[in-house]
Amino acid sequence: MLRQSNNKDGFTLIELLVVIAIISILAAILFPVFARARENARRASCMSNLKQQGLAVMMYTQDYDEKYPLANTITTQTPPDGYFWSSGAWFWPQTIFPYHKSTQAFYCPSASSQPVGTASYNLGKPIPISYNYGANLLIMRNYTETPISLSSVNAPASAYLLMDYGSYRIDVAQIKITKSGWGWLPGSGSLGATFYNTSPPADWETGRHFDGVNVVFADGHVKWLKSSVVYQEALKCTSCSYGTTPPSTIKSAWNPYAS
Repeated sequence: MLRQSNNKDGFTLIELLVVIAIISILAAILFPVFARARENARRASCMSNLKQQGLAVMMYTQDYDEKYPLANTITTQTPPDGYFWSSGAWFWPQTIFPYHKSTQAFYCPSASSQPVGTASYNLGKPIPISYNYGANLLIMRNYTETPISLSSVNAPASAYLLMDYGSYRIDVAQIKITKSGWGWLPGSGSLGATFYNTSPPADWETGRHFDGVNVVFADGHVKWLKSSVVYQEALKCTSCSYGTTPPSTIKSAWNPYAS
């Protein structure tokens, strides 16, 4: 009579350890690939947002005597997107909103944060004037200044208009030294910039899109650029202050008068 064996087939401890080691190696290889794929998708989404906004700016100029919109406008009229981000003011994303009608275009998917309002008029609502996209103040000027025309831009295909930035307005003089945490170029922290008075956001040093930013040029086209390239162009612009200062002749992508 045959005796039934109690032995059962199974994995040995060594075999299990080998399988775990293989899985760990594959995970170490694949996780960065997946992360890069996700960031590629975010960069593409961000570029689409800026493309919409660049086209919206171009359409705006056709309706307003070929003048670029201002960075901000002081008014008590309800903004086109429906609510005030800050009391009594519109900002350029709201001004051009009627030309693309996409609130999603206000937000960079790789931004470090998305603040919400705390005042009665914007309580709990997003206020994308910070952490998302900024406009070059030398082209899209402050509300106290006269809008500039398309013809004022010397080389629109090479002049910066909009880009990934820490606030809605970009004063090129503050890219190297950010005061009070108001506005920053993503990635500039690793390039020698200084951040004062508050804790810098994560993308100030690490950047957003593979150490670069998406940029809209003054003719409406969009391109990804290394943060270091944008930063070096800012360093060139030593006398490119906006406002009543006479136009600078310094060659820089930030300077619309001599780009």
